Amino acid sequence: MEYEQDSSGINSLSGFSFQIKVFVYYMLELKEGMQIEFETIEDVNVKKIKADTIDDNSESFRSTLLSKDFNHAIQVKRTTISNDVAMKILLNWILLESSSNNVTKYVLLTEDVYNNKDIIFDNKVEDVFKTIIKSNKKKNATISKVKELFKDKYEDFEKIYKAINEKYEFLSLNDIDKQIDDKCAIHFRKVANSIVYNQRLKELLQHITVEIMEAVNKKSSYSIKYSDFVKLIEDISSRLTEKVTAPLYSKFKKINQIDLTDSKVSGLREYKQLVACELPENLIKQHLTFKNYYENILMKYMETNKLSKVEDIEETTFENFENVKFRLQKESLDEPYNRLEETKKLPNSHAENEQIRYGCGIYLTREDIVDNQISWEDEQNAKSKV
Repeated sequence: MEYEQDSSGINSLSGFSFQIKVFVYYMLELKEGMQIEFETIEDVNVKKIKADTIDDNSESFRSTLLSKDFNHAIQVKRTTISNDVAMKILLNWILLESSSNNVTKYVLLTEDVYNNKDIIFDNKVEDVFKTIIKSNKKKNATISKVKELFKDKYEDFEKIYKAINEKYEFLSLNDIDKQIDDKCAIHFRKVANSIVYNQRLKELLQHITVEIMEAVNKKSSYSIKYSDFVKLIEDISSRLTEKVTAPLYSKFKKINQIDLTDSKVSGLREYKQLVACELPENLIKQHLTFKNYYENILMKYMETNKLSKVEDIEETTFENFENVKFRLQKESLDEPYNRLEETKKLPNSHAENEQIRYGCGIYLTREDIVDNQISWEDEQNAKSKV
């Protein structure tokens, strides 16, 4: 397998949503007594919200940076800010300013590449008020909530509108990936080992993505205090070093979902081998996740030149398989499922955890494995099934 080493932490950030990156951007600025929160502010269909589509619903979410001295409401918009989007953001802020929350700053954050202009307060307050009052939208729409709150109360509306304007800031970031990369450099000691640094940076983004998506799915908020942020940095730094490179399996599983309806998955030899074991779909997904986890670890080993470790893990896995296959044939129990389960039971001292041990076995059933290819089903035991 050819591998081109990546010395840039920025590439570790590719594939993550802008919303998540902005949350991490501010999280990296936390100091003692501060915390940042991600919350859902509109009634969106959370079943349709995935980590890679969260930016499509950016007006429905908000980050809040707060301490005992300030409370900053941060609205993120990656793509073009249209008049409708600007109105939607303003309506949410009007409701927020009218609540018991003591917001000290309203921030609309975007990225330079989208050339967005600051249009939030382009319309006169009188015109905004008329638009709201004339609205006939459903009762649960944000504009209807504002209408209900301020009908026949123009002076109160104007007061709220001006208060938000005075506390408002339009912020357009230049290359957020580079800025996160720069902010993480000290936390994850980039200068000591750029390869391990990249792994830690990616692990941080994965962790935050999983935590936020779990909160979104529960229609709750996710927050992290400065003390918890420091513990997270220490945890990632201790788990990903030059010697140890295992990311958290539970987090990896949540962010790397298996879709068996994808023809790219169902066409794989490793998938067909698991089907031959007569596993139900949930266990096929589980075993393919083991394989993906091992492939992730494999890349980390290659990044840090641990090729001999890879060879030991895979050679031991294949020897375990050969021993199991021989025993099952002697006992007239040579069936695909038995080969899989009995191979998994044998130890492999070179693997750091069970998921690596199991995943290597599935990995070795791939079509492109030339030496030491594993088959749960081959011509010998396929005939015995008949």
